[in-house]
Amino acid sequence: MDSRLDKIYKQHGKYVYNVALGMLRNRDDAQDVTQNVFIKLHNSLDSFRGDADIKTYLYRMAINSSIDYIRRQSTHRDKLEKMEPETTVSMPDNLSFYSFIDKLDDDHKAVLLLSEIGGFKYEEIAEILQTKTGTVKSRASRAIVKLRDILAKEVLK
Repeated sequence: MDSRLDKIYKQHGKYVYNVALGMLRNRDDAQDVTQNVFIKLHNSLDSFRGDADIKTYLYRMAINSSIDYIRRQSTHRDKLEKMEPETTVSMPDNLSFYSFIDKLDDDHKAVLLLSEIGGFKYEEIAEILQTKTGTVKSRASRAIVKLRDILAKEVLK
């Protein structure tokens, strides 16, 4: 690893991992995504213009890579379910924060995780997600409303 990439990894590797872990809730998957982010960075570091802060660039890569990973896993899971017999085993619901977060769409999940877990301000999240601050505020508000609805339904079960 060249010294520039090594320095970036030492400064931001844990943050990238935490974003991926927040999105994926699995340490091994988060490590895979983190590794992929830094491989992509290594391949594109020479062309990085520095228009955005490297931290912003890495978080955007982590979010996108996590979402891509979730999509790939969903596609793979769908294929496996088609091959499996019709019998299914019901798993008990885990009333944890992440089980509720999972029920949100990717946009709302990303905003909520970046604000609540990552501690980012709405302006920073807007920069990371390359959207407007108002959009981030709206998504955060809607995510909270959706989480309240999900929690209410779980309590009434």
